[in-house]
Amino acid sequence: MNLEKLRLAIVGVTLVFFVIVASGCAMDADEEQAPLPMTSDEESTDWTLLGNSSDMQHHSGLSQINTETVSGLGLAWAVDLPTRDGLVGNPLIRNGRIFQSGSQSQVFANDLETGELLWTYEPLADRPPSSFLETWLRSLNRGLALYEDLVIVGTSDCRLVAIDQETGIEKWQVETCDGEQNHMITGAPRIGGGKVFIGNSCADMGLNRGHVDAVDAKTGQHLWRFYTVPGDPDEPQDSELYEMALKTWGDGWYEKTRGCGSVWDAMVYDSELDQLIIGTGAPAPSDPTKRGNDAGDELFTSAVVALDAQTGAYRWHFTQVPGNAWNYEPAVGLMMATLPLDGVEKRIVLSVPKNGFVYLLDAKTGKFISGRNYVPVNWAKGLDDTGRPISDPAARYWEAAEGEPTIILPSNAGAHDWTALAFDPQKNVLFIPAMTTPERRELTATGEYSYDYREADNGGPEWQAFGELVAWDPVSQNNVWRHRNALPYNGGVLHTAGGLVFQGTAEGYLNAYDAASGEQLGSFTAGGAIRAAPSTVVADGRQYIIVPAGAPSTSAASAGLTDYSSTRESRSRPRLLAFVLGGDAATPQWASQPTFTKPMVDRYPAEMSAMGEAIYEGAGCVACHGYGGQSVGGAAPDLRVRLPVNIEHLKAVLGGALAPRMPEIALDDASTDALYAYLVNNAWNAYEGDNAN
Repeated sequence: MNLEKLRLAIVGVTLVFFVIVASGCAMDADEEQAPLPMTSDEESTDWTLLGNSSDMQHHSGLSQINTETVSGLGLAWAVDLPTRDGLVGNPLIRNGRIFQSGSQSQVFANDLETGELLWTYEPLADRPPSSFLETWLRSLNRGLALYEDLVIVGTSDCRLVAIDQETGIEKWQVETCDGEQNHMITGAPRIGGGKVFIGNSCADMGLNRGHVDAVDAKTGQHLWRFYTVPGDPDEPQDSELYEMALKTWGDGWYEKTRGCGSVWDAMVYDSELDQLIIGTGAPAPSDPTKRGNDAGDELFTSAVVALDAQTGAYRWHFTQVPGNAWNYEPAVGLMMATLPLDGVEKRIVLSVPKNGFVYLLDAKTGKFISGRNYVPVNWAKGLDDTGRPISDPAARYWEAAEGEPTIILPSNAGAHDWTALAFDPQKNVLFIPAMTTPERRELTATGEYSYDYREADNGGPEWQAFGELVAWDPVSQNNVWRHRNALPYNGGVLHTAGGLVFQGTAEGYLNAYDAASGEQLGSFTAGGAIRAAPSTVVADGRQYIIVPAGAPSTSAASAGLTDYSSTRESRSRPRLLAFVLGGDAATPQWASQPTFTKPMVDRYPAEMSAMGEAIYEGAGCVACHGYGGQSVGGAAPDLRVRLPVNIEHLKAVLGGALAPRMPEIALDDASTDALYAYLVNNAWNAYEGDNAN
């Protein structure tokens, strides 16, 4: 995760997501298929790896639920989980138990057939957050790993912890980054060759040297570490590799950035070549004029890198966005696949980063094979024969004339973020949860760039935000089909041998599509926004589809994402749901709507409220409480409902026991008054709008 995401929250920037239809060739939906086998009563399966295989394909060979039977899918059970924030990690399943991560690095174990909560592990229960940034970022945990009888979680305070699957009792823990140096873990561990691999987010809490670590999965013994950027240029480098990398950074970079290059959630273990493939974050800060002068590729940021899984030794790298100025990270969307290329079956790294392109890389050498944008982009006109981007001046915001905004496609949130891709290994089709993302950047009087996404509500068609589920042929690099969603911030994807693709939506439904044609075959109520990908297993002859739902996390919904990541109705309690054929459980409850009481304080002048809005966003209040005070996660209250009774009450909150968890700001009386005016007027808007309806 890059610093820019955090900066957007702190300056009150709204992240909006926008996807534009790209053309391509269509697969023949009427193509004759062989009958799908039914699952036998004796067969049982588990889902023990994040992507159901080390290749991260999110594919299942199960077919009991298929294009003919999916209409009979129904809810078996739904269980709310005791967590404050949204569930975004994909469920793992073993021996009749579902393992799910939650906010605060929690781990839950539930019974597969009944949903009963069996145990909860809370690694941060006795470790209160030490800062505003940590409070905000603790809301997000992207998943777990299973190894033998252990469930393994990365905690936000830089530990990797193994827990007994049966009892929830801790077995070992090891520190894999330094929380005192502004690192933290938000991504899911990966398993391969008896090792656990884990990255960290070095840019969210500060600017540091990014790295990925490997530990022994059975014992927790630390095995190796690979740094993604060089060290202090005034000190001897760790090896010749970093001496080489150092030459790609500009003068003065270390004092300004420390480089970073987070490996926060893009890792895939290549079992055939015994290597770990990682995607690294962008250099920070995003504005290239604030990094070193005369910079080159800034290795190994914005790159796909292959490491020897046994030793952590460098094998190869491929830089996707040299001189990255848009937060276009390959730190998302990595997958292994074997594809027929030029008549030869070739082992491929598939990369679908934020920048809007699909890349094919040779898994053995890292050589670029092909790449094409699956959504419109204006930061690059295309890729050359080596995979290097052909620059488009349209998106070079730092070169724009003073007072002239720059429109960028996609935004720094990306055309695809960390949500799971899926793959059909029989037909070689890739399924992408895509977002279309226009972004407006403009230089402010402070010398920083503003990032405006709320224009999507007011502008023309080019500003409209929406999501898509894109079926893509990576061999021909062409579109197969596309399905448009009303909101951009939807869930990850599951593909099954039943000829189906499943995806959850921000509106609170689990949708099923014909994988060949894209026809929607079913929509099943979850009652809460979905970001994770579903998992599927068989137990006692019944195929289950398991998916978490509920209010999006504070991290996902802050800084104005509220209305793009969920609806009012889908901001329900975090819950786990199980769907089966013939399921007839009651429809899960939608979110209860807040009741807005008449404020006891009169409205303030609009000018004063507008000043307060700038303070609210600029100070970082928006990061937890949401745009307009409309908090949708569990980390902070909705300020339209819990309005401070007066200005003195607001001062007490800002300077009281919760102050360490809030932004470090010093407001004079006039600024505090303006902030309070903004909160009061928001409460009035909510009250009047509620009564008007």
